Amino acid sequence: MALVERGSAVEALVGHLAECALGGARVVAVAGGPASGKSCLLDLFADRVADSGALLLTASGSRGEREIPFGALRQLAAGLPPAEGDFVDRVIAAARERSVVLAVDDVQHLDGDTLGLLARVRAEAVGLPVLLVVTDWEPLSGPLTAHADHRLRLGLLTETGVAELLRAELDDDTAAAAYHRTTGGNPLLLHALIADNRSDPAAAEPGLAFRQAVVACLHRWEPRLLAVARALAVLETWSSPAALAELTDQTEAVAARLTGVLTSAGVLVGWRLRHEAIRDAVLGGLTPTESARLHLRAARVLHQRRARPVDVARLVVASGEVDDQVLDEWVVDVLRAAALDAIATDRGEFAVRCLELVLPMTTGRVRAQTAADLAGAVWRHNPADLLCLSEVDPVTALRFTLWHNDPERPTEDAGLALANEWIRGCRLPTRVSTSWERASAALMPGLTRGALGEVVANAEQVLHGCPLGDRTVEVLAAAVTGLMLADRVDLAERWCVKLTAAAEQRRATTWLALLGAVTAEVELRQGAVRSAYATAQRSLDLLPARSWGVLIGLPLATMIAADTAMGITDSPALREVVPDNMGDTLIGARYLRARGHHYLASERVLAAIADFQACGRVVTAAGADLPGLVPWRTDLAEAHLRFGRRRAAMHLARGQSELPAAAAQHTRARTVRVFALAGHQPIRLLQEVTESFRACGDRYSAAVAMAELSAAIAARGDTARARRVAKSAADEATACGVGGLLDRVPTRRGDPNDHTATTLSDAEHRVANLAALGHTNREIAHKLFITISTVEQHLTKIYRKLGVRRRADLHAGLAVHSGRVADLGRSPVR
Repeated sequence: MALVERGSAVEALVGHLAECALGGARVVAVAGGPASGKSCLLDLFADRVADSGALLLTASGSRGEREIPFGALRQLAAGLPPAEGDFVDRVIAAARERSVVLAVDDVQHLDGDTLGLLARVRAEAVGLPVLLVVTDWEPLSGPLTAHADHRLRLGLLTETGVAELLRAELDDDTAAAAYHRTTGGNPLLLHALIADNRSDPAAAEPGLAFRQAVVACLHRWEPRLLAVARALAVLETWSSPAALAELTDQTEAVAARLTGVLTSAGVLVGWRLRHEAIRDAVLGGLTPTESARLHLRAARVLHQRRARPVDVARLVVASGEVDDQVLDEWVVDVLRAAALDAIATDRGEFAVRCLELVLPMTTGRVRAQTAADLAGAVWRHNPADLLCLSEVDPVTALRFTLWHNDPERPTEDAGLALANEWIRGCRLPTRVSTSWERASAALMPGLTRGALGEVVANAEQVLHGCPLGDRTVEVLAAAVTGLMLADRVDLAERWCVKLTAAAEQRRATTWLALLGAVTAEVELRQGAVRSAYATAQRSLDLLPARSWGVLIGLPLATMIAADTAMGITDSPALREVVPDNMGDTLIGARYLRARGHHYLASERVLAAIADFQACGRVVTAAGADLPGLVPWRTDLAEAHLRFGRRRAAMHLARGQSELPAAAAQHTRARTVRVFALAGHQPIRLLQEVTESFRACGDRYSAAVAMAELSAAIAARGDTARARRVAKSAADEATACGVGGLLDRVPTRRGDPNDHTATTLSDAEHRVANLAALGHTNREIAHKLFITISTVEQHLTKIYRKLGVRRRADLHAGLAVHSGRVADLGRSPVR
């Protein structure tokens, strides 16, 4: 084992031995805190004594042998040569022949008889070369060390010493500061930490060896030291000599002395244990019952000292139980006060634990209020765990079951009524008093009238004036949705970021889940397909499925729509179980719409029609027929077009265009797209649709419209332009995280009998295909048994007919020429 920062102490002892040899008995006391290296120092000095030729007598004190008379004397006498007389006489006789060194480790544990003989040796060996070296703890334990001729104190290792030891043991001192912070320079703890991190020295993470060393370090001292360390571990910042004395049944003087010992051992800094691993180690040896008893006693001590309720409650909660011995009124008051403080400071988990402990201890009105507080704290983090609703009054319980059940009765809670309108489309009769409540109540009527300017103003008033809370989170989500439906997706995105940051700061899991689902919907409207899917998945994972109630349809609808856009024909989101009553809500209508488009993409047209028709029935019955939210008419029209029912599709599109609620640019673009797909001026209208979607910030819908425009242009014979538009569509889709878009867009073919100057001959086709695959002119000539000059002539004609200028564009040009627009999304493979 490397000797670090102890060399001077060894040399000092050797110096005392040399001086002693000149004649003159002396006592040297080596003192230090627990595990400071006193025994190791004594061993090193013993080796030097053996080399010097002096007679070495050794002994080690033991707590277990302290009551045995002359227990340590037998160890010392074993090294003496045979002689007449008692122990002292034999030592003096040996000292007349040569120097005698008596090295006694842990002198504080020696029996009284042996200590008496050592005192006689010191007194009677005057003028003889007798050196008595003893190690003792701090403060010194008795007169032998208190009146020693010389004292050596072993302190904790410095950071420089720690670095030196790391270089010797690990050949790496880069983490010396971390090792020193964790161990305080205690050699025993330092060697244990090194053992825990030999495979990764830079980690400096305490492990099993470190925790065992902490316990061993404390056990080396008197038993009360571990008790004081445990008291410090639970009292933390409220530690003081008086509090420690009361908790450990000691006097304040003893408590102060023992904290000094812990400080000298490096495990205590101020009144706090140095590292969490030390705290875990000292408490780890307790049984659950012992731990509970200690924490509850500490809670009583803190309460009597007028500590903050949250500090007292922390100890009660940490105990894990409240037994009959502490069912005092102060426990109820403390836990309730701490819970309310935790709710106000957004520490919901702690509030829940406090209220769960106090609920069985209350009755009457206090119990009802406690149950209501508990329901609110639980709902913010996991609505599925609301087992206490039976204790809550029916009016309060309405709020916590809103996601699961339709209230169906009037309420004085305006936030509840406005939230229910967003979820189910029907507002409960209620009074609105604040300006943000009036603005929120005007959102749905404004959308129905197509008054988009009013909707944006009201939504912003809600978002600026309504505080984020348990009773308002749905209202704020509705305001963000209103901005999106009014073509202000930029503002919707900005508010999503702001609200989510506030929810994260307040650690409200339920808020984060709902706001995440709304954020995903906004991202999907912007065309960020993959990002929308990921955001919806994260929000879904924040809560168990049973916690979502009917609102589970919100993230699932986004995930299904994203899967459809990415060409996934069997969305995993469709396998999620949804509540039976979700289908009659506006959330359910959005889910049905997403599922209908998924069916449409996989050619299950009749199933899609059924879902779109169900959407229409739900929103109409709810009085919320908003094409911006659920454009079921144009969805149904698109399905009819798959069967060639152009007249039915046009009728549905016209019906939607006549609604005041269809005033938003995004909604109008959907309607115009149906007219274009039905064959009414497709090129002009699809150009208009593309620009409208771009103006609304919907990049993916713009990409789809461009792909359809490419097919329409190709059907008119303008292959060069069709190719350019198709490539733009593919690039835009890729930017949205969608590949293979052109595979899923229906193509338009011209009359196969209409041969024009743009049609390739069979020979030109063969050359073009080989060139598109990357073959050189020489390779093409060799494969087709023609000259290189003929290949060059064919390529000149091919470039002109396809409207391309480079060999790299042949793949896209051939796709447009042949009507295979989907091929534009594939790269040529040689």
